[in-house]
Amino acid sequence: MARKKKEEVQLIETKSKNILLEEKVDVENIKKELKDYVDETVDKKFFDELEKSNKKLVREKSKKIFWKNIIIIILLLIIGFLLYLLYTNNYFDRFFNRQDPIEEKIDDNKKEEKKEEKKEEKKEPTLDELKKEYGSLIDNYYVTDKSIYLSDFYEGKLTNDMMMYMTINSFDFSTFTKEEDYNIIKESTFKLMYEKLFEEEYKAESFKFDDNKIRYVKPMEAYMSESVLVRYDNNIKREIKDIKVDGRTVLITTVEGIVKDNKLYNVVTEEEVTDYKDGSLLKYEDKLNKVIYLFRSDKLISLSK
Repeated sequence: MARKKKEEVQLIETKSKNILLEEKVDVENIKKELKDYVDETVDKKFFDELEKSNKKLVREKSKKIFWKNIIIIILLLIIGFLLYLLYTNNYFDRFFNRQDPIEEKIDDNKKEEKKEEKKEEKKEPTLDELKKEYGSLIDNYYVTDKSIYLSDFYEGKLTNDMMMYMTINSFDFSTFTKEEDYNIIKESTFKLMYEKLFEEEYKAESFKFDDNKIRYVKPMEAYMSESVLVRYDNNIKREIKDIKVDGRTVLITTVEGIVKDNKLYNVVTEEEVTDYKDGSLLKYEDKLNKVIYLFRSDKLISLSK
């Protein structure tokens, strides 16, 4: 009896301990919190991975759209360029201009005529045509066979004295003021002619005109000759061999020689070339003198041989 009572007491104590333990620890609550934590962790990782996948898909899709647009633009440019080529070559005329065969033939003939006209327009002018237009440029640029500047001229030396000489040569001497046995030329008149003939800057100075000394008198602003100016006959004959034109620049090549007593001479060496009355100098150009005149805007800028 005592033993049974003891077992009942132990059972009651065990139940009491379990009750106390269960009261102290809320097992269900712990289970619930644990479940919530696990669910939240799994959901967060899942959504993170899902978001990464979506972003990756969006990027790939954007790249595909970008390259697709680039390809479309390139194709459109190529098509536009091909259409432009077809248009400039009148490819579409056959679809929009419905002409009968006779009218088309007339138009073709007109086009051919225009092409021929353009070819004629581009045709280089002949030497005779160039002579008519530019040949007179050399008229005021010469020295006589008695000039002291003869050698310099035919060696291509365009000195200031020679330019002063050619300037005087360009005047009508009867227009100069005559005082007993000398002439007076106003500097303003002389300078105007000089600047018309030459690109070189004008410099006032005394110079020789054949056997006549022409002095510059600064107080008078004029040139004064030692004696009355006389123009000698010029026995030099020249013929234009070639003319080249490039914009404002004109290059005139001449063949020149002295003609005297029905004889043709070399200007510099004075050697006789042949009997001569008339005709082209070009037949004897190897034994005569060649001069190249270079003009810019109708002004002489250089001489060469």
